Amino acid sequence: MFTVLSCIADQHDWTLLFVALSICCFGSLTAVFMLTRAQECVQQHHHYWLIAAAVVLGASTWATHFIAMLAYAGPVPIGYDGPLIILSIITAIVLFTGAVEIVFMNGGQLVQASGGVLFGVAIAAMHFVGMLAITPFSMVSLALDKSIVACALAIGFGIVAVAALRHCASRRFHIFAGAACIVLAICSLHTVSMSGVQITPSAEPVHADLSSVDRIAIAIAVSIISTLILLGAAAALFLDRHLTDLRGLANASFEGLVIAQENVVIDLNERFAAMAGKAAALLKGQPVEAVLAIERRLGIDTCQGAVLCDGQDRIPVEILARTIEYRGRECQVIAVRDLTERHEASRRIEHMARHDPLTGLANRREFDQRFEMAMARAAETPSGLALLALDLDRFKLVNDTFGHAEGDAVLQRVAQVLIRTLPADVTIARMGGDEFCIILENASRQQTEALAADLQKAFAQEFADLATSSGFGASIGIALYPEHGVTDRRLRNNADMALYRAKSGGRGRACTFEAAMDIELHAKRQLEHDLRHAVAKGELFLVYQRIVDTSSQEPCGYEALLRWRHASRGVLAPADFIAAAEETGCIIPIGIWVLEEACSEAASWKAPLTIAVNISPVQFLMPNLVEQFSHILARTGLQPDRLELEITETALFHDRAAVLSTLGQLRAMGIRVVLDDFGTGYSSLANLRDFPFDKLKIDRRFLAGIGADPTIRALFENVIEMASTLNLPVIAEGVETQEQLAILHASHPAQMQGFLFGKPEAAPSSRTPLKAIA
Repeated sequence: MFTVLSCIADQHDWTLLFVALSICCFGSLTAVFMLTRAQECVQQHHHYWLIAAAVVLGASTWATHFIAMLAYAGPVPIGYDGPLIILSIITAIVLFTGAVEIVFMNGGQLVQASGGVLFGVAIAAMHFVGMLAITPFSMVSLALDKSIVACALAIGFGIVAVAALRHCASRRFHIFAGAACIVLAICSLHTVSMSGVQITPSAEPVHADLSSVDRIAIAIAVSIISTLILLGAAAALFLDRHLTDLRGLANASFEGLVIAQENVVIDLNERFAAMAGKAAALLKGQPVEAVLAIERRLGIDTCQGAVLCDGQDRIPVEILARTIEYRGRECQVIAVRDLTERHEASRRIEHMARHDPLTGLANRREFDQRFEMAMARAAETPSGLALLALDLDRFKLVNDTFGHAEGDAVLQRVAQVLIRTLPADVTIARMGGDEFCIILENASRQQTEALAADLQKAFAQEFADLATSSGFGASIGIALYPEHGVTDRRLRNNADMALYRAKSGGRGRACTFEAAMDIELHAKRQLEHDLRHAVAKGELFLVYQRIVDTSSQEPCGYEALLRWRHASRGVLAPADFIAAAEETGCIIPIGIWVLEEACSEAASWKAPLTIAVNISPVQFLMPNLVEQFSHILARTGLQPDRLELEITETALFHDRAAVLSTLGQLRAMGIRVVLDDFGTGYSSLANLRDFPFDKLKIDRRFLAGIGADPTIRALFENVIEMASTLNLPVIAEGVETQEQLAILHASHPAQMQGFLFGKPEAAPSSRTPLKAIA
């Protein structure tokens, strides 16, 4: 009997011991890497890696034990029982499998500790089953105390190894610490346990022995087999980690990837399979032409094409191809970039460049191109062509009254009306602001005018509310090819002239171009040109119409009325040129001249009579209006309370808050504000409430039928009574007959004005002094 530990130095082959320790270290490290991979991989591969790690742990533990035992070269021959040897490795693998499954369960610390205990039990079970395999030449006895200590060390190191393995995926230190603990668990159990082993030679005759050559050969064979197993496991780990990572990287790509060999698809990523709408397995083995269609070559290795999907669907793509070595053979890798979003973005940009963003209709650029093509087609065929110019009536009033958001909503409703009413093949364009153009191909005059009438009806139905409150509507001008022009420019100009005639004729109308309109337009433009120089040439002058007090019948003031002594047309009244002055902006300098001229005239009178001056709504858009009036009063020396400014309700619709502020400043200076033309148009009682007026002037058209129509007389008397309640003096304008005068005496407005008291005449200072100013 002898102690194994005492003979290790003399009766063991140190080379085999080193081999056993190397296999133990290498196997433990490989197993730890596999367990790390199990934590990183997808869920369906998790258990596969745990089982593979358990096999490596069992095999490396078994190889370490038996190579260490084979290293023994003592005088007592040792043999081994084959079935028990197999049982020992199976036991180790099964127990290690259970251990790693428990370790990587989502359990608490107690569950993990139980996994560590099972680690130690697996090492011990393999060791002791392996010791039982020693037969039949000797008897082996184990020291109980040494065996218990050995098992406790194996379990302790197993628990520490498990604690390290739970964090091995996050830190490299835990990988090597876990592997080291497993090595210590295996080696400590084997060494301490073997230190208590006693081997007693068998009393029976020895029939055979293992020669040193046989023992070393078996050890080498076990080492080689074990090493090959471990190397295979390590290689599988390396290939899986790198190839899976590369495949994951390929699948994470936003581009489709295809690998083709001899024009046949042999591999592809998930992105390409998703683009093709088929499983990857179905695409492998297909010819490249069956999944990709090349349409246009962009360069040597770049082209545009399409991915062929199920059915007739095609996804536009950009294709890049390169030649690589794949699995030892020359292959083509094809990168496919989906161009759907790029094409969609290009379409959106193109649409935005050619369409109005608010209404979705064609814009001016798109209209120009379509109109040019339509003119070319009309020139080649006898079919007709019509151009409709549509402009919204009083849209600015709607915009200023209800706000720009409501104005935008109105424009969108207008677009919908046009789309619903007109045929689908008609070009409808928003040219800007509230201007629209329509191209009708293959349309006669009769058809075009009928369609314009349908549009007017559709507008009347859609905008009945706005038509009532603000006079909103649409005017349409029509020009026909070739009757009204054979060039696009001429046809547009004539459509605009027809539109101008429609608007000037009362708005809300459709008007077809006539040759006389060209003459009228030329005259209008000539008038606008002459008007720009009228002030400088001294062609403008003022006449004055007296305003009398109803009670005394004596003049209490004058209204300054503008006239234009045109070189060729003679004397023109404001109705002949004020609209043109407002359109061209000439009203601003003209208005300043009128005010200064009237104030200078009134300042020269001996009697403190008032002077009334009409102010255009356009003048209220001047940011320095109050400052201009203040300077004029200062220069002329006229007292502010003698100046009366007559404004119409139109001026109130632009910007109510700004107009209210301006009127307040004017009244603060002492200037009086008169609401002119009350009783016509869209007179609103809310304006009398909101704005600080000093007088109310009833329009002459309201007074014209007062003697013949009892309704008009009743309304007139009600207005007088209402104004009296509001402390607003009333001026009755347009008194021309004694009958009207008698009625007015009964109603008793504060002041009267009309031809009955005198027609507009030259400045009072240039005439024989009247009684009132003598």
